[in-house]
Amino acid sequence: MHPFYDQLSFVIGHRGACGHAPENTLASFRLAKQLGAKWIETDVCISADGVPYIFHDDRLERCTNGKGLIARTHSSELDKLDAGLWYGEAFRGEAIPRLDTFLPALQQLGLNLNLEIKSPLGLEAQTTEAIAPIIRRLWNPQTPLILSSFTPHALISARKLLPEYPRGLNLDCIPSDWQARMAECGAESIHFYDPFAEQNSITAVKNAGYKVLCFTINNPQRAAELKNMGVDAVFTDVPDALLKQNP
Repeated sequence: MHPFYDQLSFVIGHRGACGHAPENTLASFRLAKQLGAKWIETDVCISADGVPYIFHDDRLERCTNGKGLIARTHSSELDKLDAGLWYGEAFRGEAIPRLDTFLPALQQLGLNLNLEIKSPLGLEAQTTEAIAPIIRRLWNPQTPLILSSFTPHALISARKLLPEYPRGLNLDCIPSDWQARMAECGAESIHFYDPFAEQNSITAVKNAGYKVLCFTINNPQRAAELKNMGVDAVFTDVPDALLKQNP
């Protein structure tokens, strides 16, 4: 097990503190820190010209004033978009962060990172190739960083290009062949969706020596239940609410 998992906090801010600020913006990450989070989770994808950005969706409409696929939009256009106004007037002018801006900012905040690799099918290797040199250049290798993805090919590429960082496999549920899937991409943690939480599967994963993370938990009572089931960490939009019971 990679030593970064020894520093894992039970409460991880999901896209920063996106219950209180526009997701995946610097405002959201700063707020997560202010609310007491030690880890945050965020997403990275690439523009049409291969520039990595911190953004979750395939399309721009939900969280910006732009339109279309982010992977089809040039960085010069992405840099002009407002990623905060949709959430509230107080966040007008928040940009979509570039990865090379985000990483130094996060380290200044003293936050650890779960970076989810988001890519359309077919762009997994290209996405990882774009982020790898930036991580190598701008991230302190002593600061915990876990790379995760729903796409095994992205993790296989990460194992080749960034072998020093541990990998987490994202799945909706824990399937019967979970161990083979994790072995395929060299994952050391499995990240799954709360409604599919099942004690026997969690116990099996833990007994095999892997870590179990669960998303997205905003109810402190449910977080406590998952902790009792053996879940190692939960992703939450409201880290302040969960940290009251799980400091």
